[in-house]
Amino acid sequence: MTKLNAIATIIIAATSTSGFTLPQQQQYALRTPSFSSTELKLFGSKNKDPSNPTGGANQPGMMDQLAMFKKAQEIAQKKNALDKELSNEKIVGTAADGKIQITVKYIPPQLPANPTPGYEAANVEIDEGYLENVSAEDLSKALVEAIRDGENCAMEKVAEKYKSLEEDMKGILGGMGGMAPPQK
Repeated sequence: MTKLNAIATIIIAATSTSGFTLPQQQQYALRTPSFSSTELKLFGSKNKDPSNPTGGANQPGMMDQLAMFKKAQEIAQKKNALDKELSNEKIVGTAADGKIQITVKYIPPQLPANPTPGYEAANVEIDEGYLENVSAEDLSKALVEAIRDGENCAMEKVAEKYKSLEEDMKGILGGMGGMAPPQK
């Protein structure tokens, strides 16, 4: 019976998952390099469509991206110089046949907190003869009209100065422009 018990124990141990087993060797899978469509090419990329006789479209390489980055930095420097020039420029809005003049100061955008430029009334000049003969209501309307005229003049000057930046942006974006045409 002891032989029978020994054989039963061996059979149970051999078929049991918790029996005496040798540790399995870990199998390591060989990884093959995978290439994504966004792989960075240092000196340009290969043709996307080799069956195309013209060679297909190429993705910009790292050298092209560095050149675009450098151009973007140049444009940012030009924009800062234009903003400084515009903030020093005297822009005047008038009303009441030139008897009220308001000097408007251009305030460059404070990126990224305030991405739009501002305009501030810096000086107000009112003809004394006009001031003696005008009602408070007419004076108020004329002041508002002069401020709006000054802001419009400032916006026109900004648009005129930024034309050169628009041309540079078209060059960096490959002719796409990225900006809406100026409104007239």
